[in-house]
Amino acid sequence: MSYVRLFLVMSLAAVGLIVPGAVGARGTITQPLIATVGLPTAPNTYAISLRDSSGTAVTHLDPGAYTIVVHDYASLHNFDLRGPGVSMATDIEGTSQTTWNVTFANGTYKFQCDAHPTQMHGSFTVGTVTPPPAVKKLFAQVGPKRAISVKNAAGARVKRVTAGKYSLRVKDLTKSDNFHLTAPGINKKTGVKFRGTVTWKFTLRPGKATYRSDAHRLLRGSFLVVAAA
Repeated sequence: MSYVRLFLVMSLAAVGLIVPGAVGARGTITQPLIATVGLPTAPNTYAISLRDSSGTAVTHLDPGAYTIVVHDYASLHNFDLRGPGVSMATDIEGTSQTTWNVTFANGTYKFQCDAHPTQMHGSFTVGTVTPPPAVKKLFAQVGPKRAISVKNAAGARVKRVTAGKYSLRVKDLTKSDNFHLTAPGINKKTGVKFRGTVTWKFTLRPGKATYRSDAHRLLRGSFLVVAAA
């Protein structure tokens, strides 16, 4: 390398135009990362983002050390970053320009405005991430006559399930009975006069789950919840 070329490279690096990056599963990430909440011209705009220094939204990173330049332009919002080994946040009321030095590990990281978490949020993964187990589906029905059941996706009556996260779609087809489910930590029911469809999401723990009509106590059933292997 000539002295002229070496001088140019060193000069560009000194002013931040050449910055070491991390090569992740989805391409090269150039540092520093840029966290922004609000906009310079409209500080309290409902906007939040995390990008690399080239302006690309961060979706996946390699594990390791990162520098994050934070631009908090808003006095109604903040930037809150959380995940394995990281918990950093700016103030909601004040504005700030700051730099965070963090180390990301395998996992999922989330950022949000704490004042408006459902409107202003995002996430990215780092390294190898184990996806959460899929939510299992069950289907319950009461009516139209004196009948009540809980079945799996194949249509078989449920007698035994493994503990975990479930969704239960309940079809209540009668105004003479209701569907009432009880299990360890769970007590959910439709109204006796209710007729319609509802979906409940919950975590089944080991033990006995019972379902019944509160109007006719002999209209009932049960299944066993066993611990995952």
